Amino acid sequence: MKVAKHHLIKKPFLAPPFTITAVMAESTGPETETGPPLPGERQTRLSGAWTALVVGIVILVVILVFILQNLQNVEVHFLFLQGQLPLAVALLFAMVLGAVVVLTFGAFRILQLRLVARRARRQDKQASPPAE
Repeated sequence: MKVAKHHLIKKPFLAPPFTITAVMAESTGPETETGPPLPGERQTRLSGAWTALVVGIVILVVILVFILQNLQNVEVHFLFLQGQLPLAVALLFAMVLGAVVVLTFGAFRILQLRLVARRARRQDKQASPPAE
């Protein structure tokens, strides 16, 4: 049986370029063309909260416009429930239910990954002898 030579050549592992640049960006910090950032140019928690507040208000205005434009009643059937709701409210309920499902699966996945990481840390501590 013949084995191709190119299968036997071991290639060195190279990290993806985005990890290298991300590490470099974190270590050097943001800088302007003229030097280090000025005190008012740094991003703070307060500026992040302000940005989140503005984005949240814009999203609420868009949702309010959506509701006001879709006030006609529709008949809704879900499992054994039925009734009439404004179209926008029915769609918002569906969106919220979908978000709850996605967040639940995401939370369980995060929990699963944390448990795996905790087990791996415990195994590493047990495997390595104490330093003296």
